[in-house]
Amino acid sequence: MRLTKVVIATFITCTALSLLIGSFLLFQVKSIPEYCRMTHTGEEVRRSLLKMQLQEQTYLLRHHEDTLENVRDSIADLRKTLSFYEKSKYGEEQVDFLEFAAWEEAVNLYERLFDQFALYHRAVEKNILEIRDLEKSILAVIYSKMNPERGIIALQEIRIHEKGYLLYRERPKQPDERSFQDMRKEAVANLLVWAHEDKRIEELMEKDDLLFNEILSNYESQDNTLLALGRESRRIMAIGEKFIEVGNESVGITYRRCAFLCTILLVIWTIVGLAILASRFR
Repeated sequence: MRLTKVVIATFITCTALSLLIGSFLLFQVKSIPEYCRMTHTGEEVRRSLLKMQLQEQTYLLRHHEDTLENVRDSIADLRKTLSFYEKSKYGEEQVDFLEFAAWEEAVNLYERLFDQFALYHRAVEKNILEIRDLEKSILAVIYSKMNPERGIIALQEIRIHEKGYLLYRERPKQPDERSFQDMRKEAVANLLVWAHEDKRIEELMEKDDLLFNEILSNYESQDNTLLALGRESRRIMAIGEKFIEVGNESVGITYRRCAFLCTILLVIWTIVGLAILASRFR
């Protein structure tokens, strides 16, 4: 009789402990979907960024204006993903840890930088069109002079070196190789020598030099903007990696906790079962 009372007390105690452990276990299991949601959010962020980078490369290669709208749509999707999670219950609890304000600033800066990059590209295209229009006036003056052939050849050399710069400006230059800018300056000097101090040619070439220098400046600003875009891309990528890292780490911790609690339950009820068997066979 005394052993039976001990078994009953053990059974009641184990049942109470099991209910307590089960409640904690249920609380842990309920948090798993939220952690999986964090991982999914991180994957969405990375997917949106990769799409933005692909569209950025497409714009660099083809310069289609439709690509700008596609980039803005991808940025809007990225904002929507972050905003949706930020306004969720778990996002509000982790607002300091996940640094939503800093990430929103990175997304906004990326959008402004891309608009600025597109602006520099449009400026370059505008400068090129202006040079083409100016060339008509230069040719008109050249044809009005005696023996225009040498002047035409010098003007063609200028344009060849300008096109060389536009096409190969990012190509690594050999140590003993002259730059396209230097070769263009020499071609301009040859044209002015042929013109014999013709003020009309000098004034037109001053405008031509000004436009070409604007192209150089816009390309330099465009390159700097691309570098800044790369920095912001890495910051945005860090958003996705942070979500995935925290989500996967939290799922791993939760799994280990659940496994530990299940092991405790198994040990508890194994003890109860052994106690019951001992009371019956005594």
